Amino acid sequence: MTSGHALVVGATSEIGAAISRRLVDNGYFVTGWGRSRTRLAGLAGRNAHRVSTDVVDVRDDAAVVRALQPLDETSVGPLRVVVYAVGLFDWAPADEADPETWGDLIDTNLTAAARLTPRVLTRLRRSTPSTLVYVGSGAAHRVFPNNAAYVASKHGLAALAAATFLDVKRHGVRVSLVSPGLVAAGGGLASREGQERPEELLQPEDVADCVDFVVRFPGHGCPVVIDLQPLI
Repeated sequence: MTSGHALVVGATSEIGAAISRRLVDNGYFVTGWGRSRTRLAGLAGRNAHRVSTDVVDVRDDAAVVRALQPLDETSVGPLRVVVYAVGLFDWAPADEADPETWGDLIDTNLTAAARLTPRVLTRLRRSTPSTLVYVGSGAAHRVFPNNAAYVASKHGLAALAAATFLDVKRHGVRVSLVSPGLVAAGGGLASREGQERPEELLQPEDVADCVDFVVRFPGHGCPVVIDLQPLI
């Protein structure tokens, strides 16, 4: 028996993989999307019978539509949880940044999330109580130098999550933004703190704990925003 079907978008990142493992441990059948076939192959591990994977670039709208279709036909039940854990990061001052890099960043962190949202909500509304979680960032609530596009994308994601919650809460769909500060993964390791004291940063499993808290929360409520910070 499973707790339902969960989709983790960005399952090949350290954070996405940790979230996927936690959902599997809690009884979900997990479909993981990512761009790295090699990392996806390592996602299932000993729980291969509880995990399916698909190579999907979320910036490719046709690929997203194709990948969603099998989720309606699977025998493991309707979709109950969707986690958007995709993210690109770039350190660059605004007057020196590469416009192409920043364009890809915005497309991945925000535009793709917005395009995916109505498509997964039509499915989540059929299996309430259900949950949509966006993995944000401390940059969703603050501004920092040398990463203006990243800050803008995460502020946009926070607004997308907040407005989406208002639209679908009456239908029994919880929508939450989990915003971790510096994590010992990805761009967090490129920070000064990550290079000097990586052991003091948040761990991917800490983010998975927050997602798990949202998913397990009683159906009559929703932790709308979780702002998670390391003690450094």
